Amino acid sequence: MTRRSRMTLVVFAGLLAHLPGQDELGLGKMWTFERPPLAYLEREYGFKADERWWNTLRLASLRFGRGCSASFVSPQGLILTNHHCARDAISQVQGDSDWVRDGFVASALEDEVRLPGLTVQQLVAMRDVTAAVTAGITADMDAAAAEQRREANSEAVLAAAREASPRLQPQLVKLFQGGVWQLYEYRIYDDIRLVMAPHLQVSHFGGDPDNFVYPRYAVDFSFCRAYEDGKPADTSAHYFPWGDGPGEGDLVFLTGNPGGTQRLLTKAQLEYQRDARYPRIRELIDARIDIMREMAASDPKLEKALRTRILGFENGQKLYRGEHGALLDPGFMRRKEVAEQAFQARAKAGGVADAGALWQRIAAVAAKKQALEAPLNFQSTGGSPLLLRAMALVEYAATGDAAKADRARAVVIADDPLQAAFFVDHLTRATRWLPKDDAYLHALLGGRTPADAAQQLAAGSHLGDNQIVDQLIRGGAAAIDASRDPALQIARVLLPLVERNQAAQAAIEAEENQLGAELAQLLFQIYGNDVTPDATFTLRFSDGRVAGYAYNGTIAPSHTSFYGMFARNSEFGDRHPFDLPQQWLLAKDRIDPTTPLDFVCTVDSTGGNSGSPLVDEEGHLAGLLFDGNIESLANEFLYGERVERSVCVHPRAIVETLRKVYDARRLLREIRR
Repeated sequence: MTRRSRMTLVVFAGLLAHLPGQDELGLGKMWTFERPPLAYLEREYGFKADERWWNTLRLASLRFGRGCSASFVSPQGLILTNHHCARDAISQVQGDSDWVRDGFVASALEDEVRLPGLTVQQLVAMRDVTAAVTAGITADMDAAAAEQRREANSEAVLAAAREASPRLQPQLVKLFQGGVWQLYEYRIYDDIRLVMAPHLQVSHFGGDPDNFVYPRYAVDFSFCRAYEDGKPADTSAHYFPWGDGPGEGDLVFLTGNPGGTQRLLTKAQLEYQRDARYPRIRELIDARIDIMREMAASDPKLEKALRTRILGFENGQKLYRGEHGALLDPGFMRRKEVAEQAFQARAKAGGVADAGALWQRIAAVAAKKQALEAPLNFQSTGGSPLLLRAMALVEYAATGDAAKADRARAVVIADDPLQAAFFVDHLTRATRWLPKDDAYLHALLGGRTPADAAQQLAAGSHLGDNQIVDQLIRGGAAAIDASRDPALQIARVLLPLVERNQAAQAAIEAEENQLGAELAQLLFQIYGNDVTPDATFTLRFSDGRVAGYAYNGTIAPSHTSFYGMFARNSEFGDRHPFDLPQQWLLAKDRIDPTTPLDFVCTVDSTGGNSGSPLVDEEGHLAGLLFDGNIESLANEFLYGERVERSVCVHPRAIVETLRKVYDARRLLREIRR
């Protein structure tokens, strides 16, 4: 490393000193809009902005669908997000075409394709409702009673919000584990149309090997448009004008909807995650990927149908491996322990003599969760439609509740090989997680293999016949109780197990909620308001700088370029997943290879931030977040920015792609006006 390179890394490493509480506890920089750290931003960067800047930052930012972020980037409702955020919706409307694989460009407004069921949500109002949600809860209440009162209060708050603003969608947002409650109100755009999407292979260039990796060479973007009354929505008041993108060291702001972090959890709670939750989820993901890959390899039609689902599971597989790897690292857990000790020491110095007792109580709850993990997740229907229908019938017989009968009728029974394979896998994993004498295993397997048990259940049950189900419902409890259908016999054993486990889960959650609120109160008491809550898939913003980092004995550059994409394609002989579509290979000589492609920065992001815009100090679009590096996965539990980075598409790369590959002149005129 040259002297200049070493100095560059040192400078960037020192650019982002945090507030003491943030730094000490590793809580990160996912700031809420109702509590922006204005003094911190001015002290750290000399940055000050007026009210219009802040309003545009919020109102041009969107929650996209059920798991991504996006932004308005033109006055006519044009939306920018990731390709991987839109591809499921695209797959539902492409018909015999393959727009996910081959790309799509609408040459005129009338060619833009509606994406049914897709909505974007714009946060238009925020209000602190902590007092209303916690009204009537006293210190001497037990956890269950407090939770019941909190739920009743929450329903009242939401009902009042709906009555006051019927055109908005209210959401209660729990922050700091219940220490703060906010009422967020959203404007919903429900007519969303596809404008442009590149080829899957360039948006996903490098595939699973390059996922959560940097340097990176993916052009992961897509454009949609919000319509109102059949016309493009008027978003002229608040949108991000297109910018030329940042250079190394530049200040950028990320805004979006991070899905969830676990930084406020205690070390004992993380140990539960490490030893119970993550192993179970990783095993589930691994098994389902194997099943789907095998099916996809057997039939091109199945491959097309399963493609986006497999990609999603592959992303989850690498994500959970990385996060679990952090929890398995003794050094990482030691960092968490040190942060916890610092918190407790400050509490003691502040006059809270028995602060450690709170952590002990939380540890006791975590132990209960670990004991419940296997029965809660494996004493279940395993997704079997026959058992889902049987459970509803048994509940109907026990309660007479007509809604249970309706639920039984609503279950769709179909010949679905994937669903059947998932059920066999569930039973197989249950034999590893539950004791051999477990009542569930005895009822489901009875000494048979999971495959044989599933096959015999499918062959022996008559609950797939809707007429028989109707007869049972008309016959009421007497007919259902008298039936010897194998699915009903299993359901009679399963229902009390499920009810017991759900009751235990509710009690644990109530206790954990109460303790979490106590921990939050202590957090505010010791650190004040200069700390951020965990992510909740609600709108946040984060600050950071564009900066490379040291890795593998060398330096990762702040930017990559199209040179790197075509080099990687050549070095791997155009083999998947480093192959390029023919349209891109033909455009190679037209593309300026020096154009910045992807870049990394120190903004704080996690799942749900996919599709998040980055903006510069002027409020211009500066990038599009689509990933984090592998080192950033540990930020789920404890934030750091030594080598942890967010990975973004450069706006110049999007323009180069639209101009040189897709000839999307209409779109270029709209974003570059």
